[in-house]
Amino acid sequence: MKYMRYQNFIETVKEHMQQELQKTVYVYPVLKNNGAIYDGLVILDPILNISPTIYLNPYFHRYLDGVSLEDIYEDILKTYHENLPQEDFDITLFRDYEKAQKRIVMKLINAEKNKQLLKQVPHILVYDLAIVFLCSVSDFMHEYATILVYNQHLKLWNVTAADLYETALSNSPRVLESRLDNLHDVFAYITDESLPFLEELNISILTNHLKIHGATCILYPNILEEIATLYEDDVIIIPSSIHEVLVFPKENLPNGYTLENLNAMIQDVNETQLTDDEILSDHIYWYHRDTKEITY
Repeated sequence: MKYMRYQNFIETVKEHMQQELQKTVYVYPVLKNNGAIYDGLVILDPILNISPTIYLNPYFHRYLDGVSLEDIYEDILKTYHENLPQEDFDITLFRDYEKAQKRIVMKLINAEKNKQLLKQVPHILVYDLAIVFLCSVSDFMHEYATILVYNQHLKLWNVTAADLYETALSNSPRVLESRLDNLHDVFAYITDESLPFLEELNISILTNHLKIHGATCILYPNILEEIATLYEDDVIIIPSSIHEVLVFPKENLPNGYTLENLNAMIQDVNETQLTDDEILSDHIYWYHRDTKEITY
């Protein structure tokens, strides 16, 4: 079977959406995490001043896997309608920090892989990672629609990156509540099976209630201290993605495994299981219970 090239695919999808909805549709490149560039499709609604961005790259991979264009069109339309805001976005947020500050949260990304992005956005460096800031355009109960805060916003708001960090450190644990789930219990619930070795390792998944950008939870005040107290041990942190981390007691490191082995496993998972923009780091982090510090 002969498949169209990526650029032809984009144009075909764009033209179909224009004809189907009778609205203006355009596609523009979006710089995502770790330097990944995605093509975002936006359908302009004359009634609203904001519209969801639908990234076409994953749809092209589905197309190459044999998914029909009709199914792709249907999925894009469904995604559009499900995420279309019910009302205009209050653009005064970008002029009035008093309004914006309650919507500011933080996101943890890799510093080295995002050097170009960090030139454009306020950030705080922590370990070999970076904290950047997001402004929500939705509530945090069921949706997570955000806009990245850029340096221009600091000038409009007359604030510093330190101010944003203080605000986000207060907001994030409240509106993006952390959750700690035992990996064995999650696996048993999904598969209705029990794996004793998982139970012995006592690995837990740390993320937030929306499971989006949940790796940031390691920065929440006292959370690693509480986990270390629960384990009565130092905590090994595996950065499985930007959306979650795995944590387990250092004493439960499997026989024959070293921290170097774990690093190799993380690198393999990053290369084979994650998209480029999902990668947080390629090595473990070690929380020391006695000093309350993280080393890597």
